[in-house]
Amino acid sequence: MASGWLGGGSTALVLALIGCPGAGRSAPLTVEPFTEAPALVAPAWSDCRGCDLRGADLSGLMLNGIDLREADLRGADLRGSNLEGADLSGANLEGARLQETRLSNADLSRANLSSADLSGAVMIQALTPGLRLDQAILVGVDFTGSQVMVGGEVLDGPSPLPALPPQ
Repeated sequence: MASGWLGGGSTALVLALIGCPGAGRSAPLTVEPFTEAPALVAPAWSDCRGCDLRGADLSGLMLNGIDLREADLRGADLRGSNLEGADLSGANLEGARLQETRLSNADLSRANLSSADLSGAVMIQALTPGLRLDQAILVGVDFTGSQVMVGGEVLDGPSPLPALPPQ
């Protein structure tokens, strides 16, 4: 991934998507990073169903509404990204870094978030049937309005997760 200066305080990231439908495009895909006051513009590559993004650095990006169904995002860095309304159903995010990520109204049904770090993530009203969270780090996650099963207990609504014991 290359990064270049555009002036005016903007940085562009160029992604080469391998194993993704439409990957044979002649031009690279350009994505704007997420900022405190993001423009509500969908990325040029809003359809990335089944993409292979293992280990990709997607941190700080505005990815609202993106289609990442069945995508392979194992070990991907999505820290601080905005994925509100994104479709991540069936996606593999095992070991992904999702700290401070916004996943409100996202479809996470059948997604694998095993061993992922979701510290401080916001998952308000997220769809979660079949969501796998084995050994995921869930400190400070906001599950308001989402129904999540963790360790045999259903977390329903704004109840915070219990504090983890010191290690």
